Amino acid sequence: MTKQRVIMDVDTGSDDAVAIMAAILSPDIDLVGLTTVAGNKEINFTTDNTLRVVELLGADVPVYRGCEKAMVCTLLHNRHGDYTGATGVGTKLDAQGRKIEYHTDCLPLPAPTIREQPEHAVFYLVDTLMRSDGDIVLVPTGPLTNLAMAMRIQPKICQKIKAICFMGGGFKVFNATGASEFNIWADPEAAQIVVTSGVPVTMVPLDATHRANFTLDDARELRSWNTPAADLVATLVEERVAAYNAFQPQELPDSAPLHDALALAAVIDPQVLRDVRLMRVDVDISGGFADGQTICDTRAFPDRTPNVRVALDADRERFVTLIKSLLRSCPAR
Repeated sequence: MTKQRVIMDVDTGSDDAVAIMAAILSPDIDLVGLTTVAGNKEINFTTDNTLRVVELLGADVPVYRGCEKAMVCTLLHNRHGDYTGATGVGTKLDAQGRKIEYHTDCLPLPAPTIREQPEHAVFYLVDTLMRSDGDIVLVPTGPLTNLAMAMRIQPKICQKIKAICFMGGGFKVFNATGASEFNIWADPEAAQIVVTSGVPVTMVPLDATHRANFTLDDARELRSWNTPAADLVATLVEERVAAYNAFQPQELPDSAPLHDALALAAVIDPQVLRDVRLMRVDVDISGGFADGQTICDTRAFPDRTPNVRVALDADRERFVTLIKSLLRSCPAR
Protein backbone atom coordinates (compact mmCIF):
# COMPACT_ATOMS: atom_id res chain seq x y z
CA MET A 1 0.00 0.00 0.00
CA THR A 2 1.38 3.43 -0.97
CA LYS A 3 1.95 5.80 1.91
CA GLN A 4 0.19 9.17 1.85
CA ARG A 5 2.72 11.99 1.53
CA VAL A 6 2.01 14.71 4.09
CA ILE A 7 3.43 18.08 5.07
CA MET A 8 2.34 19.35 8.48
CA ASP A 9 2.27 23.07 9.28
CA VAL A 10 2.40 23.36 13.05
CA ASP A 11 2.55 25.79 15.97
CA THR A 12 3.82 23.10 18.25
CA GLY A 13 2.42 23.07 21.72
CA SER A 14 0.88 20.06 23.43
CA ASP A 15 -1.70 18.83 20.90
CA ASP A 16 0.53 19.51 17.87
CA ALA A 17 3.16 17.32 19.52
CA VAL A 18 0.76 14.37 19.61
CA ALA A 19 -0.21 14.99 15.98
CA ILE A 20 3.44 15.02 14.89
CA MET A 21 4.15 11.79 16.77
CA ALA A 22 1.12 10.12 15.17
CA ALA A 23 2.31 11.16 11.70
CA ILE A 24 5.84 9.89 12.29
CA LEU A 25 4.64 6.59 13.76
CA SER A 26 1.89 5.86 11.24
CA PRO A 27 2.77 3.22 8.63
CA ASP A 28 0.28 4.96 6.32
CA ILE A 29 2.00 8.37 6.37
CA ASP A 30 5.17 9.58 4.67
CA LEU A 31 5.87 12.78 6.61
CA VAL A 32 7.72 14.82 4.00
CA GLY A 33 8.39 17.87 6.16
CA LEU A 34 7.30 20.04 9.06
CA THR A 35 6.85 23.79 8.83
CA THR A 36 6.39 25.96 11.90
CA VAL A 37 4.36 29.10 12.53
CA ALA A 38 3.67 31.37 15.48
CA GLY A 39 0.42 30.52 17.22
CA ASN A 40 0.20 28.61 20.49
CA LYS A 41 3.55 30.23 21.30
CA GLU A 42 5.92 32.53 19.45
CA ILE A 43 7.97 31.10 16.61
CA ASN A 44 11.16 30.33 18.56
CA PHE A 45 9.23 28.07 20.92
CA THR A 46 7.07 26.40 18.26
CA THR A 47 10.15 25.61 16.17
CA ASP A 48 12.16 24.38 19.16
CA ASN A 49 9.27 22.18 20.32
CA THR A 50 8.88 20.68 16.86
CA LEU A 51 12.55 19.74 16.82
CA ARG A 52 12.21 18.19 20.28
CA VAL A 53 9.42 15.89 19.12
CA VAL A 54 11.26 14.84 15.96
CA GLU A 55 14.38 14.05 17.98
CA LEU A 56 12.42 12.11 20.61
CA LEU A 57 11.33 9.65 17.93
CA GLY A 58 14.64 9.67 16.09
CA ALA A 59 12.85 10.64 12.89
CA ASP A 60 14.51 11.93 9.75
CA VAL A 61 12.01 14.70 9.04
CA PRO A 62 13.21 18.21 8.11
CA VAL A 63 11.84 21.18 10.05
CA TYR A 64 11.44 24.63 8.46
CA ARG A 65 10.83 27.81 10.44
CA GLY A 66 7.98 29.93 9.10
CA CYS A 67 6.16 33.18 9.75
CA GLU A 68 6.36 34.85 13.12
CA LYS A 69 3.45 37.25 12.57
CA ALA A 70 0.05 37.23 10.91
CA MET A 71 -0.34 38.60 7.39
CA VAL A 72 -2.45 41.68 8.14
CA CYS A 73 -4.45 41.72 11.37
CA THR A 74 -1.61 42.77 13.69
CA LEU A 75 -0.96 45.88 11.58
CA LEU A 76 -3.98 47.55 13.17
CA HIS A 77 -3.11 48.22 16.79
CA ASN A 78 -6.66 48.12 18.09
CA ARG A 79 -7.88 45.13 16.07
CA HIS A 80 -7.02 42.57 18.72
CA GLY A 81 -6.11 45.03 21.44
CA ASP A 82 -4.15 43.45 24.27
CA TYR A 83 -6.09 40.19 23.99
CA THR A 84 -3.94 37.19 23.12
CA GLY A 85 -6.71 34.75 22.33
CA ALA A 86 -5.99 32.65 25.43
CA THR A 87 -9.27 31.39 26.84
CA GLY A 88 -9.94 32.26 30.46
CA VAL A 89 -9.47 35.47 32.41
CA GLY A 90 -6.48 35.97 34.67
CA THR A 91 -4.03 33.40 35.98
CA LYS A 92 -4.86 30.20 37.83
CA LEU A 93 -2.37 28.10 39.80
CA ASP A 94 -2.41 24.39 40.56
CA ALA A 95 -1.97 22.88 44.03
CA GLN A 96 1.82 23.21 43.71
CA GLY A 97 1.59 26.89 42.83
CA ARG A 98 2.40 26.38 39.15
CA LYS A 99 0.64 28.34 36.43
CA ILE A 100 -2.04 26.32 34.66
CA GLU A 101 -1.55 26.52 30.88
CA TYR A 102 -2.81 24.77 27.77
CA HIS A 103 0.73 24.94 26.34
CA THR A 104 4.00 25.53 28.17
CA ASP A 105 6.76 27.41 26.37
CA CYS A 106 8.88 24.28 26.09
CA LEU A 107 7.68 20.71 25.89
CA PRO A 108 8.91 18.46 28.73
CA LEU A 109 11.67 17.02 26.56
CA PRO A 110 15.43 17.64 26.32
CA ALA A 111 16.55 20.63 24.29
CA PRO A 112 17.08 19.50 20.70
CA THR A 113 20.49 18.79 19.24
CA ILE A 114 19.12 18.63 15.70
CA ARG A 115 18.65 21.91 13.83
CA GLU A 116 16.04 23.50 11.60
CA GLN A 117 16.64 23.78 7.87
CA PRO A 118 18.04 27.04 6.47
CA GLU A 119 15.21 27.56 3.97
CA HIS A 120 12.15 29.54 5.08
CA ALA A 121 8.98 27.47 5.46
CA VAL A 122 7.02 29.48 2.89
CA PHE A 123 9.64 29.00 0.18
CA TYR A 124 9.96 25.32 1.14
CA LEU A 125 6.21 24.89 0.61
CA VAL A 126 6.34 26.59 -2.77
CA ASP A 127 9.39 24.65 -3.97
CA THR A 128 8.25 21.26 -2.67
CA LEU A 129 4.69 21.52 -3.95
CA MET A 130 5.72 22.79 -7.37
CA ARG A 131 8.15 19.87 -7.75
CA SER A 132 5.60 17.32 -6.54
CA ASP A 133 3.25 15.13 -8.55
CA GLY A 134 0.25 16.69 -6.88
CA ASP A 135 0.24 13.89 -4.32
CA ILE A 136 0.87 15.82 -1.06
CA VAL A 137 -1.79 16.41 1.59
CA LEU A 138 -1.26 19.43 3.83
CA VAL A 139 -2.24 19.25 7.48
CA PRO A 140 -2.08 22.72 9.07
CA THR A 141 -2.69 22.73 12.81
CA GLY A 142 -2.01 26.39 13.62
CA PRO A 143 -2.71 29.77 12.03
CA LEU A 144 -2.69 29.46 8.25
CA THR A 145 -0.12 32.19 7.62
CA ASN A 146 2.58 30.06 5.97
CA LEU A 147 0.22 28.38 3.54
CA ALA A 148 -1.58 31.58 2.59
CA MET A 149 1.73 33.35 2.00
CA ALA A 150 2.87 30.48 -0.22
CA MET A 151 -0.38 30.68 -2.20
CA ARG A 152 0.10 34.41 -2.69
CA ILE A 153 3.73 34.01 -3.79
CA GLN A 154 2.94 31.18 -6.21
CA PRO A 155 -0.77 30.62 -6.89
CA LYS A 156 0.05 27.59 -9.05
CA ILE A 157 0.71 25.53 -5.92
CA CYS A 158 -3.07 25.34 -5.46
CA GLN A 159 -3.18 23.03 -8.46
CA LYS A 160 -0.46 20.84 -6.92
CA ILE A 161 -2.02 20.25 -3.49
CA LYS A 162 -3.94 16.99 -3.27
CA ALA A 163 -5.99 18.16 -0.27
CA ILE A 164 -5.86 20.23 2.89
CA CYS A 165 -7.13 18.96 6.24
CA PHE A 166 -6.76 21.72 8.81
CA MET A 167 -7.62 22.05 12.45
CA GLY A 168 -9.39 25.30 13.08
CA GLY A 169 -12.63 27.20 13.06
CA GLY A 170 -15.94 26.60 14.73
CA PHE A 171 -19.49 25.94 13.67
CA LYS A 172 -21.18 26.42 17.03
CA VAL A 173 -18.18 26.04 19.35
CA PHE A 174 -15.61 28.82 19.81
CA ASN A 175 -12.70 29.60 22.13
CA ALA A 176 -10.79 32.79 21.19
CA THR A 177 -13.82 35.07 21.11
CA GLY A 178 -17.57 34.61 21.21
CA ALA A 179 -17.51 33.99 17.46
CA SER A 180 -14.07 32.62 16.60
CA GLU A 181 -11.61 29.80 17.15
CA PHE A 182 -8.00 30.70 17.94
CA ASN A 183 -6.17 29.43 14.82
CA ILE A 184 -8.51 31.37 12.53
CA TRP A 185 -8.77 34.43 14.79
CA ALA A 186 -4.96 34.67 14.87
CA ASP A 187 -4.81 35.25 11.08
CA PRO A 188 -8.26 35.61 9.52
CA GLU A 189 -7.00 36.86 6.15
CA ALA A 190 -4.75 33.83 5.76
CA ALA A 191 -7.66 31.52 6.55
CA GLN A 192 -9.88 33.22 3.96
CA ILE A 193 -7.18 32.78 1.31
CA VAL A 194 -6.89 29.07 2.08
CA VAL A 195 -10.60 28.20 2.20
CA THR A 196 -11.24 30.03 -1.09
CA SER A 197 -8.15 28.59 -2.85
CA GLY A 198 -10.03 25.96 -4.84
CA VAL A 199 -8.08 23.14 -3.15
CA PRO A 200 -10.22 20.34 -1.63
CA VAL A 201 -10.41 21.43 2.02
CA THR A 202 -11.61 19.64 5.15
CA MET A 203 -12.09 21.75 8.27
CA VAL A 204 -11.80 20.03 11.64
CA PRO A 205 -13.37 22.59 13.97
CA LEU A 206 -13.86 22.68 17.72
CA ASP A 207 -17.28 21.08 17.26
CA ALA A 208 -15.51 17.87 16.21
CA THR A 209 -12.40 18.05 18.39
CA HIS A 210 -14.43 18.50 21.57
CA ARG A 211 -16.10 15.17 20.80
CA ALA A 212 -12.83 13.22 20.72
CA ASN A 213 -11.24 13.88 24.10
CA PHE A 214 -8.56 11.96 25.95
CA THR A 215 -9.22 11.33 29.65
CA LEU A 216 -7.07 10.96 32.75
CA ASP A 217 -7.83 7.22 32.55
CA ASP A 218 -6.31 7.23 29.06
CA ALA A 219 -3.25 9.02 30.42
CA ARG A 220 -2.83 6.41 33.17
CA GLU A 221 -2.98 3.63 30.61
CA LEU A 222 -0.37 5.32 28.44
CA ARG A 223 1.99 5.80 31.38
CA SER A 224 1.74 2.12 32.27
CA TRP A 225 3.40 1.24 28.94
CA ASN A 226 6.67 2.80 30.10
CA THR A 227 7.75 4.18 26.72
CA PRO A 228 9.11 7.70 26.12
CA ALA A 229 6.43 8.56 23.56
CA ALA A 230 3.53 7.27 25.67
CA ASP A 231 4.93 8.99 28.77
CA LEU A 232 5.08 12.30 26.92
CA VAL A 233 1.50 12.01 25.69
CA ALA A 234 0.33 11.04 29.18
CA THR A 235 1.99 14.15 30.63
CA LEU A 236 0.51 16.38 27.94
CA VAL A 237 -2.97 14.93 28.46
CA GLU A 238 -2.68 15.52 32.22
CA GLU A 239 -1.60 19.13 31.65
CA ARG A 240 -4.41 19.73 29.19
CA VAL A 241 -7.04 18.19 31.46
CA ALA A 242 -5.91 20.50 34.26
CA ALA A 243 -6.23 23.49 31.93
CA TYR A 244 -9.61 22.47 30.55
CA ASN A 245 -10.96 21.71 34.02
CA ALA A 246 -9.85 25.20 35.07
CA PHE A 247 -10.97 27.18 32.02
CA GLN A 248 -13.24 25.09 29.78
CA PRO A 249 -14.77 22.13 31.64
CA GLN A 250 -15.73 19.43 29.15
CA GLU A 251 -18.90 17.37 28.93
CA LEU A 252 -16.80 14.24 29.50
CA PRO A 253 -15.37 14.62 33.04
CA ASP A 254 -11.59 14.96 33.49
CA SER A 255 -10.94 15.08 29.76
CA ALA A 256 -9.42 17.38 27.17
CA PRO A 257 -9.36 17.55 23.38
CA LEU A 258 -6.19 16.89 21.41
CA HIS A 259 -7.45 19.12 18.59
CA ASP A 260 -4.55 18.84 16.16
CA ALA A 261 -4.15 15.10 16.48
CA LEU A 262 -7.71 14.64 15.25
CA ALA A 263 -6.94 16.48 12.00
CA LEU A 264 -3.92 14.26 11.37
CA ALA A 265 -5.88 11.15 12.35
CA ALA A 266 -8.51 12.05 9.75
CA VAL A 267 -5.88 11.68 7.02
CA ILE A 268 -5.06 8.17 8.27
CA ASP A 269 -8.67 7.15 8.91
CA PRO A 270 -11.36 9.55 7.64
CA GLN A 271 -13.97 7.71 9.71
CA VAL A 272 -12.69 9.36 12.90
CA LEU A 273 -14.75 12.33 11.68
CA ARG A 274 -18.53 12.21 11.78
CA ASP A 275 -21.29 14.32 10.30
CA VAL A 276 -19.06 15.84 7.63
CA ARG A 277 -20.96 18.34 5.49
CA LEU A 278 -19.96 20.23 2.37
CA MET A 279 -20.69 23.90 3.01
CA ARG A 280 -19.81 27.36 1.82
CA VAL A 281 -17.27 28.68 4.33
CA ASP A 282 -15.86 32.19 4.46
CA VAL A 283 -13.90 33.94 7.18
CA ASP A 284 -14.91 37.27 8.68
CA ILE A 285 -12.04 39.74 8.26
CA SER A 286 -13.99 42.86 9.21
CA GLY A 287 -12.28 43.51 12.52
CA GLY A 288 -15.60 43.67 14.34
CA PHE A 289 -17.25 41.42 16.91
CA ALA A 290 -17.14 38.43 14.52
CA ASP A 291 -13.52 38.91 13.42
CA GLY A 292 -12.09 35.49 12.59
CA GLN A 293 -15.43 33.70 12.53
CA THR A 294 -15.74 30.78 10.11
CA ILE A 295 -19.09 31.58 8.53
CA CYS A 296 -20.67 28.28 7.47
CA ASP A 297 -23.58 28.77 5.08
CA THR A 298 -26.09 26.02 5.80
CA ARG A 299 -28.77 27.27 3.40
CA ALA A 300 -30.09 24.88 0.77
CA PHE A 301 -29.18 27.43 -1.91
CA PRO A 302 -26.05 29.32 -0.82
CA ASP A 303 -25.01 32.41 -2.76
CA ARG A 304 -21.58 30.96 -3.51
CA THR A 305 -20.26 27.51 -4.36
CA PRO A 306 -19.71 25.19 -1.35
CA ASN A 307 -15.97 24.94 -0.77
CA VAL A 308 -15.19 23.18 2.53
CA ARG A 309 -16.08 19.84 4.09
CA VAL A 310 -16.86 20.66 7.71
CA ALA A 311 -16.74 17.96 10.40
CA LEU A 312 -19.36 18.53 13.07
CA ASP A 313 -18.69 15.44 15.18
CA ALA A 314 -16.07 12.77 15.81
CA ASP A 315 -15.80 9.14 16.86
CA ARG A 316 -13.96 9.38 20.17
CA GLU A 317 -13.40 5.66 20.62
CA ARG A 318 -12.05 5.24 17.09
CA PHE A 319 -9.74 8.26 17.47
CA VAL A 320 -8.36 7.27 20.87
CA THR A 321 -7.83 3.69 19.72
CA LEU A 322 -5.94 4.89 16.65
CA ILE A 323 -3.60 7.18 18.59
CA LYS A 324 -2.94 4.50 21.20
CA SER A 325 -2.20 1.92 18.53
CA LEU A 326 0.41 4.20 16.96
CA LEU A 327 2.03 4.94 20.33
CA ARG A 328 2.11 1.20 21.07
CA SER A 329 4.57 0.78 18.20
CA CYS A 330 7.27 2.66 20.14
CA PRO A 331 9.75 0.42 21.97
CA ALA A 332 9.84 0.32 25.78
CA ARG A 333 12.76 1.77 27.69
